[in-house]
Amino acid sequence: MAKNFFRSYIWLLETLQSRGPLTLKELQGLWLRSSVNDEGKELATRTFHNHIQSIADIFGIEIACDRRDNTYYIDNGSEIGGSGVRNWMLEALSLNGLLNESAGLKDRIMFEDVPSSRKYLTTVIRAMRSSNVLNVTYHSYDGPVPRSFVLEPYCLREFKRRWYLYARKNDDAAPHIFALDRMLSMETGTEKFQLPEKFNAHDYFAGIYGARVYPDMKPETVILKVSARQAKYFMSLPLHQSQEVVEETPEFTVFRYFITPDYDFKQDVLSFGDSIEVLEPQELRTAVGDMVRKLNDKYNGTDV
Repeated sequence: MAKNFFRSYIWLLETLQSRGPLTLKELQGLWLRSSVNDEGKELATRTFHNHIQSIADIFGIEIACDRRDNTYYIDNGSEIGGSGVRNWMLEALSLNGLLNESAGLKDRIMFEDVPSSRKYLTTVIRAMRSSNVLNVTYHSYDGPVPRSFVLEPYCLREFKRRWYLYARKNDDAAPHIFALDRMLSMETGTEKFQLPEKFNAHDYFAGIYGARVYPDMKPETVILKVSARQAKYFMSLPLHQSQEVVEETPEFTVFRYFITPDYDFKQDVLSFGDSIEVLEPQELRTAVGDMVRKLNDKYNGTDV
């Protein structure tokens, strides 16, 4: 398995973004003093150029060389925020730069860990970019034993600190969901695949709330009545991209969504306690009410 150079890619991009054009010699000097360089090794010329190619292949960010003074710079830096992946990279670069400049604060800055991004995320993105299949061994939480698959990686989605791969296996018509934290092994195969011409990840997840796409469930209008205090949080960080305000009063705000009210959505609605009330549809209101009653029975000792 190829070494995961993801942290090195982040360091290289952040260094060029924050310091401007640099020569290879200058970059090599900075690398030797970098906290990312755990092993204290030099940045070899061949490794450097491989990093440049990998960054272009994976993230679509071009590092070019100005032959007048042999300095390297981010050629399409103005476009970094133009896509979801590039925007994610920009946020990672900014955070990485701040942390590097604030090493003395490392025990005072805490952020959520996403374990599934460490081992296989770079491999999956590479395979998606090159249209190569993935040979994986996967053990789902419901499965008794691990299983091996040859997957055609369609797209990736992050949800609640987990990365999910949506990939087609064997001759199945539709992609399946695979959590990266349940992968036991992964290698890039030599076989190529063709992404369906009509497949669009944004369209595929339109109206989806959680991680899973349910073929038998369709998006529908959902109306939530939210307490005034909780509504402020929803305003600053929408529950879903389809969120819109229907009514706003000093006591509450009514929000409308167009989503699939799946298991994850019901769980999140419950997590807000009595600050949220489901108004529509009636089926969802009934389902959440039943869950509340079961919880009440459990905690009041009447559950059997």
